[in-house]
Amino acid sequence: MLRVLGLDAGTESVYRLMLEHPSWGVDALAEALGAARADVLTALDRLADLALLRAAADTEPDTGSDDDTGSDDDAGSDGTRGPTTLRLVPPETGLAALLARREEELRRTQLEVDATRAAVADLLADYTAQGGESATGAVERFTGPDAVRRCLEHLTLHAAADLRVFAPTGTGENAAWELDVPLYEDRIAQGVRVRVLHLDSTAGSPERRRAMRRLAQAGAEIRTVPSLPLHMSIADGESALLSTSAHTSRQGAVLIREPSALVGLHALFSHLWDEGTSPAAAANEAGEASDYSAQERALLRFLADGLTDEAVARKLGISLRSERRMISGLSERFGAHSRFQLGLQAAQRGLL
Repeated sequence: MLRVLGLDAGTESVYRLMLEHPSWGVDALAEALGAARADVLTALDRLADLALLRAAADTEPDTGSDDDTGSDDDAGSDGTRGPTTLRLVPPETGLAALLARREEELRRTQLEVDATRAAVADLLADYTAQGGESATGAVERFTGPDAVRRCLEHLTLHAAADLRVFAPTGTGENAAWELDVPLYEDRIAQGVRVRVLHLDSTAGSPERRRAMRRLAQAGAEIRTVPSLPLHMSIADGESALLSTSAHTSRQGAVLIREPSALVGLHALFSHLWDEGTSPAAAANEAGEASDYSAQERALLRFLADGLTDEAVARKLGISLRSERRMISGLSERFGAHSRFQLGLQAAQRGLL
């Protein structure tokens, strides 16, 4: 449960036992847990590194009891002080500091993603500002769902080695960008490597889940992420088709062949791919956090950052109605009656 704060299962067990029995020493902890003394000492070192334990000089005479979380080897050579012991930092202080540190790390990661997204948007703006195809043919614009669909099919059909796909919306929600499963199955059969990033499957439609299962069975690599910036398909690292407006085809699409622009798009895909979760990994996650989808955890994090419902829905690539339905569902599961209580319960469950 506390893995997100840096405590593995063994360290958490030692910490919880120390909270119940703060006077117990290493030997008593090891005996109660049925663990090796060395493993308990390693856990104590980890807790000290995380500032959940602090060193304190014991000035009382040594009774020789093994209920001291320390040893006589720590005594000074002049005999003027007793052994150095490790004492628990009040959990409301120590855990709050760890949680704040983890939240800051998550914010920095989100800032990096946002910065990359902004850099890509600026790069695309430079190339599309000409209002049409460039003199070198490096950029083409397509307007309307039919034109977008034809270009996407052509790009997929002519991929020779590699296809990388952003699929932020579900089947039926955006006809132009709907995944053509038979076409992808054909490309996989021809030896094309297909990688698809889509939103967390638990929030998707039954059609989307079936489509992803079919692609996975055909040999596609599938990962999920909490949010995606736009629709995109990159073929062979040489051409990329992007929606000109996130999560909708109304404004059309832009086809990029410019190498310098493709470098940025490759970097964006690789970053989000590395952050994504495979279905197998998601199924094997342990702890209470595994009961909540990556999209639900992202929603809670965005709310904790103070984003409005509209901004959260936009980042998650879902409708405002779906976002508010997710909030209602989480509030009901947590027994929360306000946004504040929802955030507090999420923090206590290690979901932030």
